[in-house]
Formats: sequence, C-alpha cells, structure tokens
Amino acid sequence: MINDGLTDSKFDQRDGIPDAQKMSRAPTVAIIDIGSNSIKLLVARSSPNNSGIEVLYTHTIETRISSGISQAHPRLSAQAIEAGTRTVTELLRLARAYQPDAVRIVATSAVRDARNGQEFTELIETQTHYRVDILDGPEEARLIARGLATDPELSTLNDYLQIDLGGGSLEVILLQKAQIQQAISLQLGAVRLSEQFLLDREAPIDQNTASAIQTHVRKTLETSIDGSLPSLPVVATGGAIVITRAILAAEDGLTIENRSACMTMQEISQLRQRIGGVPLHDRLAIPALPPARADILPTALLTIEAVLEVANADQLTHSFHNLRYGIAAELLEKR
Repeated sequence: MINDGLTDSKFDQRDGIPDAQKMSRAPTVAIIDIGSNSIKLLVARSSPNNSGIEVLYTHTIETRISSGISQAHPRLSAQAIEAGTRTVTELLRLARAYQPDAVRIVATSAVRDARNGQEFTELIETQTHYRVDILDGPEEARLIARGLATDPELSTLNDYLQIDLGGGSLEVILLQKAQIQQAISLQLGAVRLSEQFLLDREAPIDQNTASAIQTHVRKTLETSIDGSLPSLPVVATGGAIVITRAILAAEDGLTIENRSACMTMQEISQLRQRIGGVPLHDRLAIPALPPARADILPTALLTIEAVLEVANADQLTHSFHNLRYGIAAELLEKR
C-alpha cells in the first residue's frame, strides 16, 4: 500500500509510542524535495505559539539527477534513478528518528521534464511505500511563496519579487499585498543552461559565452512576464543562493548564519568573475563551494545577475524558507 503522505506516517505504526503520548506532542511532518541537483529533507512542527513552523532537522544530499535535462526529450539515466532512490531511502531513515505524523515526497523540474520520470517515482514508491508527487511549475511556485510566508525575517514584507533558482528551472513570483500576482516557471535552471551554453564545463567561461547566457535569460524573462516588473525588493531561494551566501561568508571569516542575507549585484558579479574566470579544478579549492556544484555555479550567478537587471534591482535578500517550508506549513495546518 502506498502512503499518500497526508495520513499518518507509517513511522508511527512501528515506533512503539503509546497513543496518548503521541497526542501530547506537537504534530511533526517530514518533507523530502527531489530537486535537480540535490535531494533535501526538512522535519518540522508547529511553533509553540503557533506563529509559524519550528525546524527540527534539515539535511541535504547532493544527488544530481538532471544530467541531460537540456535535451529535447530528456531521460533520467539508470545511475540517476538508482542514486536518487537510494538518497530518498536514506533521508526517510533519518526522518524516522523524529516519528513524523505525516511525510510528503515531492519532485520538481528534472523529474517532471523527464520522459521516464514516472518510472523513477514508481521505483521509489515500490521501495519506500510512499507516494511521490510530481509538482507542476505553478504549484511549485505557489508552495515556494507559501514557504517564504513562514520566514519571520520577511514578516513585514508584503510586496516583493521572489526567485527560486534550481538546476532545471527558475521560478519567478510577484507578490503584492502578500498575494501572488504572477507565478511562472521557466526553463532557466543552472544545469539546463550549462548544458546548452558551455562547450567545455571544465574551462573558464569567456565573455562571449557569459553574454550569451545573460541575453538568453533576459529575453526569456521579458517575453514570459506579463507586463514589466515593478521595482520591488528581490527575495531569493535555492541552492545556488545558499552557496553564494556561504562563499561570501567564508571569505569574511563568518558562518552563513552570521553573514548578512543581503547580497548586492556587485558582490554577485565579482564572485562570478572570480569563480567563472578559472578552470574547474581551481574552483574545487574555493571554501564553501561544494565540488558537485563547482561546474554550474558560474552559470547560476550569471542567471541571477540577469534577473536582477530585468528587475531593476541592485541587491537581493536570501531566505532559507523555500519549497519544503511551504509544504510543511500546509501539512501542519491539516494536523
């Protein structure tokens, strides 16, 4: 039997906790997000005053399943399917320690675009007995926006442009008066664009290639957005944003949490030039840059620069509260 994630988790069926004890603790949920570059776990519960969600545990395993995503008819490789299934199984094992009342597994761009995406999700379901929901672009964008609403650092921000950059897609969400006005999902992910534009992903990126990537991003945005973007603060989520903040923090001798969440266009551009201007083997020595991301981070930074240019913004604010937080918030509302 496949668990749909909206009913009680099978973990509770074998954890040995008496029913009365389960009822006395705050409901807990576990979310697994199968992305293009990594697969991530969030375990959370309602905060004590019900003002938001309390994070109990997070864990990310770098597992790139999106190789070949730029092809006309992409397919997940056998190695990607095996690695992805193994990672999901491991994250479920880690979640078990928290006895979650509900578990939800979702997949995004790499799986929804792959011709054999259903084969992958069916294998996970067979091995774990949990359903995998493949989110479409608008639903992914909606849940990302819902996640941002749980970030206390953004509680006073009602009008802003939100971007979420992944390996396969870029979500762009315009919020005004805390309501979504536009939400689009574009095929501008860092893996996708790297495959399209970089002939040699181990070589430095020359100026012609950088210009071609940014021109493509700008044109795609300008033809996809309904009207022109108003000048609003930009809030950004996604692995590339996390890594960018972590690298800038390391350069200043700080932890990522102690480094300002605000990153300027100048900082992003200068970092891109430093990273993209050297070959891949030199990037591997950069503190806080995961080796699995070293080949695509320059493309991601080029994309972020182009988005800021189209948005007429000179900085962005990073938030950790992404897709997983939005799903957790909705699950907890139902508990």
